[in-house]
Amino acid sequence: MGLLRLSVLGTSEVFHEGRRLTFALRKAEALLLYLAVEGSMHPRSKLATFLWPHSEPHDARTALRNALAFLRNLLADTDGMPTTHILSTAELIGLNPQAPLELDLDLVQQAYQQAQGLPRTQSNEQRAALITRFQQAISLVRGPFLDGFLLREETPFDEWVQLQQRQWQVRLQLLFDRLSSWYEAAREYEQASAVLTRWLALEPLSEEAYRRLMRLCLAQGDANAAWRVYAVCRDRLAQELGVEPSPQTIALVRRIEVAQTRPSTHRASNLMLRQQADELIAPLIGRDTSMNQLIGSFQQAQQGKPQVALVVGEAGIGKTRLTGEFVAWARSQGADVLQGHALEVGGRLPYQILVEAIRTRLEEENAPDDLLDDLWLAELSRILPELRVRYPDLPAPTADGLTFKVRLFEAIERLVEALAQRRPLVLLLDDLHWADEASLDLLRYLGHYWKERGTPVLLLGTARSEELSLNPQLSARLAILGRDLPLKYVTLQPLSKAETLQLLESIIREEEAGTAQIERRQEEKSFFSLETEPDEIRQRDTEPLPTLPQNPPLSRLSDFLFELTEGQPFYLLETLKLLRDRQWLLPRLGSDGTWRLVPNREMISNPPQKWSWRELLPAPVSAMIRARLAKLTPPTRQLVQACAVLGYPASARQLWHVADLEVQTGMQALDEALASGLLCKEKDGERDQAESYRCTHRLIRAVVYTEMYEARRHLLQQRALTLRSETIPITGLF
Repeated sequence: MGLLRLSVLGTSEVFHEGRRLTFALRKAEALLLYLAVEGSMHPRSKLATFLWPHSEPHDARTALRNALAFLRNLLADTDGMPTTHILSTAELIGLNPQAPLELDLDLVQQAYQQAQGLPRTQSNEQRAALITRFQQAISLVRGPFLDGFLLREETPFDEWVQLQQRQWQVRLQLLFDRLSSWYEAAREYEQASAVLTRWLALEPLSEEAYRRLMRLCLAQGDANAAWRVYAVCRDRLAQELGVEPSPQTIALVRRIEVAQTRPSTHRASNLMLRQQADELIAPLIGRDTSMNQLIGSFQQAQQGKPQVALVVGEAGIGKTRLTGEFVAWARSQGADVLQGHALEVGGRLPYQILVEAIRTRLEEENAPDDLLDDLWLAELSRILPELRVRYPDLPAPTADGLTFKVRLFEAIERLVEALAQRRPLVLLLDDLHWADEASLDLLRYLGHYWKERGTPVLLLGTARSEELSLNPQLSARLAILGRDLPLKYVTLQPLSKAETLQLLESIIREEEAGTAQIERRQEEKSFFSLETEPDEIRQRDTEPLPTLPQNPPLSRLSDFLFELTEGQPFYLLETLKLLRDRQWLLPRLGSDGTWRLVPNREMISNPPQKWSWRELLPAPVSAMIRARLAKLTPPTRQLVQACAVLGYPASARQLWHVADLEVQTGMQALDEALASGLLCKEKDGERDQAESYRCTHRLIRAVVYTEMYEARRHLLQQRALTLRSETIPITGLF
C-alpha cells in the first residue's frame, strides 16, 4: 500500500509512492483534494452536485464515476494491485483512513490548536518545543490554500476553496504571530526577520508584520531601515487598498522620526492620524463571486489568452471599489497595471482615457526608450507631447493624414506588448460609458493583435448600466470587443440584508456586555428601532421591555438602513456618514488601533421627535440622483415626478395621466425612464398581472419628491386625485 502525500498550502501537489502525479481530469484532482481535506465519507449525490452543478443529475453521477475510475487507476500500486486509498459504496465515497496519507494541513492544524490553547507562561523547554513545531508547520507553507486551483465554473467547489483560503489564512497568521513574537522577545532578530519575511510573502498587506519588522530595525539601531520598511508598507496600502497606515503604525513612525529627527514627517503623520478618524472605510462585502470572475479572467490572460471583463452596475453600486480590490490582488500576483479614467467630456477629447493610462505608466518608467524605438516614441508624442521634452531628438511623426492613425495605433500596441512581455498586464479603464469613439476603435485594434500574439493582457473596464441602456450604440461598440477576445460581463447588484448587516458589523462597534440593562433597553428603543413611516422618520414607543430582545441592537439599525437604502452601497455609506456628522454615531479609536463608530449615548437619550426626508438625505446621494435626473428629457422628468407623487406602483396610463403626457410621448418617456434606471417594472397581482412601475430606490423617490417645486407637486397631486375612485388610494412616504 503506497504512501499518498498531498500538499495544498500553495499550488496543489500530489505524490504517490514517491512520484508526482499529473491529472488529465482536473475535477478528478479536485475530488481527491476535497476528500483528503474534509475526511469522512460523502454521499455520491452531494459530490456530483458539488463538482458538476450545471449538469443533469444522471450526467453528473456518470462524470463522478468516471473521475473515480480515473483516480483508482492513477493510485494503483506499482505492482498493479488496485488502490486501497479510496473507499466507495453504493451511496458513499471517501478516503480510507487506514491507508497511509500525509497532508500538510494536519501538521499546521496541530500547531494552530496548540497556539490557541497556550498557557500564559511556558517553561523554556516547552517554548523551545513549540518553536520547533511551529517552524516545521510554516515551512510547509508555499502559498495560500490551493493557490490558483479553481474550476472557474461557479461551482460549489470554488466557493469551498475560497472559504478554506480565508480560514487557513487566519490560522497561519496566528502561527506567524506567535513565532515572530517569541523570537522578538528573545532578541533573536535574524530568526524573527526570516519569519516576518515569510509572513509578508503570504500576506503582503499585513500591517502587524510591517510594524514588527520596523521594531526589529529600531531595536538594532537602524532607524533608516525601519523607515524603508514603513515606506513599503505605506505605498502598498495606498496603491493596493487606497488607505493610510493605521494609528498604531503612525505611532511607531513617530519613534522612527525621533531617531531620524524628521519634524516635517512628524507633522505629516499627525495629519494622517486626524484624517483617519474622518474616513469611513468598509471591507469589500458581498462581491466574492464577482471577484472570482475577475480572478478567473486574469488567470486566463496569464496563460496567453487575452481577456476582456466589463464590470457593470448603476452609479454607486461599487464598481470602482471592486476593481480597486482586484487590482491590489493582481499586483500582489506580479501584474503590471495601466489605469485610466474617462471624463464626462471625454467624448470631445480623443484618446483621453488611454492617454491617462499610458502617461501615468511612462512617467514611472526610467527609460521609455528601452521599451520602444525612437520611431514609435515619435508617434506616441502625438498624444504625449511631453515625450519631446524628455527626448528632444525624436524624429517627426508621420505627416500623412491617411496613415498617422494606423501608426499611432501600432505604437500603442507595441508599447503594451513590450510591457506585457515583462509581466502580465491589466489595463483598467474606468467609466467606459464616457469614452470617445477613437478610444473604442483603438481598443478594438488592440484586441485583434493581442489575440494574434497571445499577449497576456486583461482589459478591465467599468460602465454604468443606466448609461449603457440609454446609449444602445455604445453598448454595441463595447460588445464588439467580444468578437476578438472572450468578453465577460460582471454585473453588480445591491447588497442583501445579511450583507448589509455584515458591512455594519465591520464599521460599528456595539457597546460591551455588562452595561446597565435599563440604559441598553432605552437605547434599543430610541435609536436602533428607528423605522420609516408614511411621511417622516419617527421613533417607536418607549414602553419598557421585560427582557432584552434576542436580536442585538446592531441588527435593528441594519434593518432600518437596509429598508432605507435597499442595499445600495453608496447610499448606505453616505447615510452612515450623515449619522456620524449628526453625531448619532461617533468615531472612536479602539484598543486594536482601528477606528470604528459607536452610538452617541447623549443623542440617543434625546432623539428628535421627527426627521424630514430633506434632513435624512445625504448631500452626495442627492447630488448623484439629481445629476441622473438632469440628463432626462423634459417629458421623462415629468413622468418620474408623477411616479414619485403617486407613491405606489402605477400603470403606464396612470403615470401618463398624472404627468399630462400623450400616449406616444408617454411611451417614449417611459422607455427612457426605465433605461435610466430611475423607474423599474413591478408586477401587480391585484390587477390581473398588469405591468406597473415604481421608483427604483426609495431615496430616488425622496430626491425627486423633495426637489420638486411646491406648485409642481401640488399640480401633480391634483391630477392624481382625478383618477378613478377604484384606484389604489393616494398614500405616500412623504
